[in-house]
Amino acid sequence: MTWSVKQRFGRYMALESPLHGLDPAAKLLVFCLLIACVLLCGSWPAMAVTAVYIAALCLASRVRLWFYLDSLKYFAWMFALSFAVNLVFPRGAEVERLSYEALNVAGLFSVRLALMILAATLLTVVTSPAEIGDSLLLVSRVRGRVGRRAAEFATLISISLRFVPVMFEEAERIKAAQMLRGQATSGLVNRVRSVVTLIVPLLESAMRRSVSLSYALEARCYGYRVPRSPDLRVGTNEIIFGSSGIGLLVVLILMR
Repeated sequence: MTWSVKQRFGRYMALESPLHGLDPAAKLLVFCLLIACVLLCGSWPAMAVTAVYIAALCLASRVRLWFYLDSLKYFAWMFALSFAVNLVFPRGAEVERLSYEALNVAGLFSVRLALMILAATLLTVVTSPAEIGDSLLLVSRVRGRVGRRAAEFATLISISLRFVPVMFEEAERIKAAQMLRGQATSGLVNRVRSVVTLIVPLLESAMRRSVSLSYALEARCYGYRVPRSPDLRVGTNEIIFGSSGIGLLVVLILMR
């Protein structure tokens, strides 16, 4: 599989690091703890503690910190939209719009969204799509309908993550084709039009690929048997990273 140089989000990097060597279920547990910690952040000190912990995990993956920060530029429009919405329509009846309190709330929500994207990027960097599917297969040990649905969901997530780089490359090809046709990209109105003309063919391509893949899986009777889930491996690194995530969660609860 060829990777785009500009792509950051959804890219797996096969390296030797303490995070890469963790059990897939332990990686998923650490990611869930990170998301819970980010959602518990209600103040700037708690946000700073969580950001330091995420930065430490990024450094533990032996990938440059700038690699993770560079992935945030693709979601700059999302941060700007979240900031504007929370500034004009702040949460809470006691907070007035366009005030200092609304500015504080808007900044907190934007930074919280950025930390969640960093955590998701960290998970995809240190965990391959097959490992994410294997970690979800642990739930398939439950007998009955729950186990079968868990196996199908694990297969769905594994296949979907494999198509993330494909969609990035497809979006770059569509954007290059539009530029060759002389589409204007200067100005706010032209930028909005360019985004619309990019999303529509990208969705059409994604639907076409998903239909072709569903026919291929159906022809091979894929997913009708629950695969055997791997055994959970608990070592020193799993205990260290798991306990550190739980400790951070307890600290944030006490800070609230």
